[in-house]
Amino acid sequence: MAQDSKAFPAQTEWLEKWNNSKAYTMEALASIPDDKLTFRPTDNQMSVQEQIQHIAGNVYGLSRRFLDYEPDGFDEDALRERLSAETLSRKELISLLNDAYAFGEAAIKNLPQERWEEEVSNFFAGPKSRRVIIYLLQDHATHHRAQVLIYMRLLGLTPPRYRGW
Repeated sequence: MAQDSKAFPAQTEWLEKWNNSKAYTMEALASIPDDKLTFRPTDNQMSVQEQIQHIAGNVYGLSRRFLDYEPDGFDEDALRERLSAETLSRKELISLLNDAYAFGEAAIKNLPQERWEEEVSNFFAGPKSRRVIIYLLQDHATHHRAQVLIYMRLLGLTPPRYRGW
C-alpha cells in the first residue's frame, strides 16, 4: 500500500527523517561500551538499555494502537519479553531497535494519506489527528535519544554528530 512519494511528500519527508533518527540512535548506542548499557544517572532514571527499550516500546504501541498497524504473525508475547528484559546484550538491543524502527516505517507506509487527518479520540492527551501521533513517534524517539546522549556525556563519551534532517 506504499504511496507515490510525489503524490504524498509529507510521508516521504517523514520516512527520511525516521531513517536518519534510526541511524543517529544506532550510532549513539554503538558508542556506549557494553559495561555501560546499564548506566543510569540516578536510581529513579532509566538506564541506557531501558531508554532503548522504551523507545522501541513506544514505536510499537503508538503504531499498533493509533495507526492501526497489526501485521500478520505479530507476536505480542515475544515483544513484551524483549521490552521487559532486565538485561539485553548489545546485539539484542540493536535488533530490538532495528525491528521497532522497521515496524514504525511499515505502519507509516501502510497508513493511507487520507487517514493522516482522522481524529483519534482515545489518545491520553485528548483527541488528536493521526498526523499528530505520527509526529509524536519522532518526538518521543528524539526525547529519549537525547537522554542517552546526556548519559554519554556523563560517562565521558562524545556523542555522535547531530543529524536532525
